[in-house]
Amino acid sequence: MNAPAQTDSVPALTGLFTVTLLTAGVALMQEGAHYDNVIDGWQFFTTAFFTGALVGFLGWTQASGIAPAFKFSGSHRYPWLAALVLALAACASASYFNRTFYTLTGRSITSEIRSVEEGKGDRWHVTVNVPNGLPQRYLISKDAATALKNEKQVRLGIARGALGFEFVARFEPVKR
Repeated sequence: MNAPAQTDSVPALTGLFTVTLLTAGVALMQEGAHYDNVIDGWQFFTTAFFTGALVGFLGWTQASGIAPAFKFSGSHRYPWLAALVLALAACASASYFNRTFYTLTGRSITSEIRSVEEGKGDRWHVTVNVPNGLPQRYLISKDAATALKNEKQVRLGIARGALGFEFVARFEPVKR
């Protein structure tokens, strides 16, 4: 008698995971551009992604009592879906938390501006030559883009985020 209730819950739970996965993906797409401004952003993203995946997988297996298995059928798919959902959500929320609650360090880097361009939506980007000579792209506000449009150099103000990762928080033209 429990069989019909269990089979009805499988598609409902899969649908719930799908909607949650899409929501987490959209949140990461909105927040993902801010990873450009994090110094060593790939380490930040990788740490957040794998921490979220591990917490999601282990949390689901502990909460449901399902033994971990490398299978994607039936109830064995849910720990993997939980891992993916939490990995994406952790990346988006870690980036938001790190850049929202920060402390200015007083450090800055002066770099040569290569270009100031408008991106998708209302996003603007400045590409600079960082001290090691490589080009680096940063997300900037429209006001910063207007101020940097005809400038040759920019002062990049460094801040320490709440999670300990430094990022470029301010963009000011260098006055000569």
